[in-house]
Amino acid sequence: MTTSHSSMSVEDYLKSRCIEIASDITSQANKMEKQLKEEMKEARKELMGVHEDCVGGTEMDIDEGENDKENSSSAPKSSSSYSSSTASTSTSKPSSISSSVPRSTRKKRGPAIPHVSVLIESGPHTNLIAVLKPTAAKAGFAYVGRSTGKKFRESGLSLHKDLEVSTTHGHFKASKDGSIYFVDTGSTNGTFVGEEQLEEGSPLLIKDGARIRCGASMMKLTLTTPE
Repeated sequence: MTTSHSSMSVEDYLKSRCIEIASDITSQANKMEKQLKEEMKEARKELMGVHEDCVGGTEMDIDEGENDKENSSSAPKSSSSYSSSTASTSTSKPSSISSSVPRSTRKKRGPAIPHVSVLIESGPHTNLIAVLKPTAAKAGFAYVGRSTGKKFRESGLSLHKDLEVSTTHGHFKASKDGSIYFVDTGSTNGTFVGEEQLEEGSPLLIKDGARIRCGASMMKLTLTTPE
């Protein structure tokens, strides 16, 4: 039996179609495997970053109350016999022990850290506005990427429609002197200032009005001092 369009038998035609379909499936599987490997690589970087934040620790201020308690406990205690004898000889002389112990002072706060207002000027997220609040703490990064994870949605910037942006593309961070930096954390397509590509892991100092491009998303950055 043959088809009406060619001399190829039905059996041969079905075999040919099976081979074509199998080839298409293999091609799609290879593409999916490549994409999954890339996402796993990005996820691993993200997990390692979170791990470093967790084990890094943060400095804590000394509480005045606790310090005073420690100072008072370290002062020499007088015995009952000594107290009774000195009470008779010193009638009005005030004790100078408490006044001589210096009170601890809290650490002075550094300069206020600006907020980063982001306006997307091009790409799938055009006209999107977000306000990021990076801090100087090790866990205070404001992440940018295609991920829709909690830290991207709540304290970072999720560009989930921009397929040229990596899962974790980079992050904003602050220094103790109040400066803001952007760091590319190893994105696939890179981060650009004009035509110049940022070096992976190298902090870029952000100035008010700066523009950087992640994938197809051009970001205009405005620094605002919190009240």
